[in-house]
Amino acid sequence: MTKKDVVDLSVLSTLPIASWKYPRILLGIPLERTVAHANEVFFQFMQIAAQGVTLLKQDYTGQDKARNHFAVTLLESDFTHLIMLDLDHVHPIDIVQRLASWALRVPGIPVVGGMNFKRSAPYEPCAFFLDEKQGISTLYQWEPGLVKVDALGTGSVMIAREVFEQLEPPWFFNVYDENNWSDVFPGEDMGFAMKCREAGIAQYVDTSITSPHVTDALITESSFRRYMKNNPDKYRQVENGS
Repeated sequence: MTKKDVVDLSVLSTLPIASWKYPRILLGIPLERTVAHANEVFFQFMQIAAQGVTLLKQDYTGQDKARNHFAVTLLESDFTHLIMLDLDHVHPIDIVQRLASWALRVPGIPVVGGMNFKRSAPYEPCAFFLDEKQGISTLYQWEPGLVKVDALGTGSVMIAREVFEQLEPPWFFNVYDENNWSDVFPGEDMGFAMKCREAGIAQYVDTSITSPHVTDALITESSFRRYMKNNPDKYRQVENGS
């Protein structure tokens, strides 16, 4: 990014996404799951796409393969950032603008995503901290804004191309070994998070951006709070990372 490329934040909401000088966004939507709740997510994606974002084509495949394909495509282009939005979330219509704003507000920010919640109990935030002695814990109280974490779920995430240039592929991979992460988090997003952490690449969550997780119900912060209230023993587990 050069000085002449830096634009006012208002440009992000007034110009079509494809016309932005910086950040230049590619949007990837992994087609790993069928859309069982199409009526809840389809028109959100339609309205996001209608704002002029460059949408990557990816055949139906596994999450790790899709995400690695998106990364390769980014590196073969002159785009600066990859945003990925999972298919089983109801994303805010302006999520591209809100994630992209961090590239201007915090120049050089490598990885930033929204605050999303697991689809299964205890429905905790997919934003994690790692303590070598106490293990994994998650956020349980927060204010709106940017929080640095050790690992971030990729339900909605923006990654700068420099991250993929710095790390060796595959960037996204499932973890099935004996380390601290694999017992609970074998997903390809946690593989990426581990790789970032080992390389000293910072990861952040914007707690003001959330995309309800679609299951038989919409999974939001209230799901997490309700479960914790009804299961105080589980609350201690999440809080203490046990």
